[in-house]
Amino acid sequence: MAHSDEQGPDRRTLSIVEASIADLQHALTTGALTSVELTTKYLQRIITYDTRGPCLNSIVVFNPDVFDEAAASDARRAAGQSLGILDGIPFVSPPTQQAPIVTLLTLPQTLKDSMMTKGLTCASGSPAFATLTATRDSFVASQLRAAGAVLLGKTNTPPMMASGMHRGLYGRAESPYNLDYLTAAFSSGSSNGCATSTAASFAAFGLGSETVSSGRSPASNNGLVAYTPSRTVISTRGIWPLYPTCDVVVPHTRTVTDMLTILDVLTVPDASTEGDFWRQQTFVSIPKVAHPRSYLDLLSGAADSLRGKRIAVPRMYIGGHDPKAKPTVVSPAVIALWQRARADLEALGAEVVETDFPLVTNYEDDSVSGHTNNVVGFDADWNAIERGELVAYSWDDFLRANEDPKIKSLADIDGSQLFPARPEGYPPDRWLETKNFLNYPLIPHLASLRPASTPTLLALSSGLRTALPALESQRHRDLDLWLTSQNLDVVAFPSCGDVARSDVDTNVESAEYAMRNGVRYSHGNRAVRHLGVPTVTVTVGVLEGKGMPVGLTFAGRHGEDGELLRWAYAFERGRGRRVAPPVTPGLESDEVDLGRRMEGVMGPKREGLEMVEVEGVRIGETRVRISGRLRGPPSTGTATTSTGGAGAGAATVTVWLKQPGSHLNLSAVSTEVVRDERWELEADSEPFEPKKVLYGGYGQGVGKVMVILRAETATSQVGRLVMIDRHAPIMETAR
Repeated sequence: MAHSDEQGPDRRTLSIVEASIADLQHALTTGALTSVELTTKYLQRIITYDTRGPCLNSIVVFNPDVFDEAAASDARRAAGQSLGILDGIPFVSPPTQQAPIVTLLTLPQTLKDSMMTKGLTCASGSPAFATLTATRDSFVASQLRAAGAVLLGKTNTPPMMASGMHRGLYGRAESPYNLDYLTAAFSSGSSNGCATSTAASFAAFGLGSETVSSGRSPASNNGLVAYTPSRTVISTRGIWPLYPTCDVVVPHTRTVTDMLTILDVLTVPDASTEGDFWRQQTFVSIPKVAHPRSYLDLLSGAADSLRGKRIAVPRMYIGGHDPKAKPTVVSPAVIALWQRARADLEALGAEVVETDFPLVTNYEDDSVSGHTNNVVGFDADWNAIERGELVAYSWDDFLRANEDPKIKSLADIDGSQLFPARPEGYPPDRWLETKNFLNYPLIPHLASLRPASTPTLLALSSGLRTALPALESQRHRDLDLWLTSQNLDVVAFPSCGDVARSDVDTNVESAEYAMRNGVRYSHGNRAVRHLGVPTVTVTVGVLEGKGMPVGLTFAGRHGEDGELLRWAYAFERGRGRRVAPPVTPGLESDEVDLGRRMEGVMGPKREGLEMVEVEGVRIGETRVRISGRLRGPPSTGTATTSTGGAGAGAATVTVWLKQPGSHLNLSAVSTEVVRDERWELEADSEPFEPKKVLYGGYGQGVGKVMVILRAETATSQVGRLVMIDRHAPIMETAR
């Protein structure tokens, strides 16, 4: 629903809400829209819905250079450089050659707070790392930067990406579909900010990650596409690890086509293996995964790709009985969505076969091992090491590689702040799995016991030598060979049994339900990620009575990622069920006039323009002053848009902010300015007090006066995002 590519080829306007990457690229390429303007539009949505209003709190660290990145892209395009269009660009990346750059045409996007982005904090949601600053880019950040993507900011995650919807340094994100429900599963939803921001059209796409089901779960609850790749497909270098044996990058998009579009950038081979566990280890050989020439090539014939396929659907996930399975919640509303999805699959030519699911039931048979995960071949002490020394050493390695002089290693932090204790009597703590407990305060001490300068893989080589082959063998036996023996092509199942209510912090009944099997994680629980199973999740619709989306997850053999993406596309194209979130409806500022042409800004006479000495201060209880200076060469001639615009030499500064009585849309205040002379604007801001929560914080924009500032002439645009602390001293009004 509401996909812009379904609005017809002759449409004259485009809304950025639900807009596809291809549509946004078309608007940029034709000059109907500049990257600076697109960034402005997304920020208007963020201020309206994320930092105030329903206060979804999904984007928690803002990129101070966001407008500089956007303006730089506009300048490249105006200079006639060939940026291309990501869709369909041939992408060849032999591992022995330098990776070619595929341009994302400056589409605004987000990264999870666990991903290093040079110059920004990288707290991974933990108070212990509130001031940790990335000294370099993660691999995925560097790829997106090289491709021209514009980073809006970093998204919310719980402390150290653990325990899903626990509140961290920046609290947690909320659902754009229904504020009464969680935006992800309580125990596995660490990419909650990424999913909320992507679903609410605060950005074109987002990057999350997954250790248990924290990429799939928030995608399911937000009607998104999530791709959890086979091991080694997307480099994890420069991303905080949680459990290195499990961690993968998980992109979030609103359509499968958008997913394919960004994969050409993200799946380029990384020449360095530093900090990427599965590519760095040498204890077991991971079969190489074939990459298409371009991921968009997978669309050829994909619409009919499910015809003749035999799809295994585990009975335990659709309300049936599996004597080997642990009791699993499957609500009547989820069963109803599954029955419709089954009819859709059969209409697309697939055969649905109800089965058992040995991948999960064998893994979860704790009667064998006494542990929450039963992996044949593990050493008796490996589970403790995997949740102890391996975590401690890997976190320490991450800090040492980053070389932040303030936090050089785990020795520099207070272990009690890694995952701060919840308030006494916190309801969900009653149902914690003690067998899976991670002793956070002990982590720095464990790191200190490692012999000096000994690499992690060498220090733990004895256990890794048996554990890693055991993980690979169990997936091969219980999924790959099982599928073949049953003449099955793929496994598919509803992504969850139900969604949990958002008042788990204070309501015992809600907490108990949120912690039940089928609700606390996505279906598949730990087995899917620990055993390295690739999956693609697409939405099947919304739950009756709750309005919350639920996904359908396709899971397959290692290396069959391309087929999974094709089958997901076939399902989505044949029976697209995505619904735009009702909590974040469209704004007037979302609209783009496709008949407009920015001939001056995007033409050969584009000029350089700088906004400097920008300052925002309080001058009253609700009144603010924004001031600054424009620098740049004098305008050399008259240039206008095809619908009219500024004349020669004119420069206009506009600020957007939430003013009293402005309802949803931000108010704009403008003034004409003279270059190199200081200008100032004053405006009233609408007070906003965020909801008080039991514990945890909020993102850096919540509770502040956020002001979007844009200056433009006939041949240039620049912008700034200004945040004014509402508790800052009131300045004298006299100048």
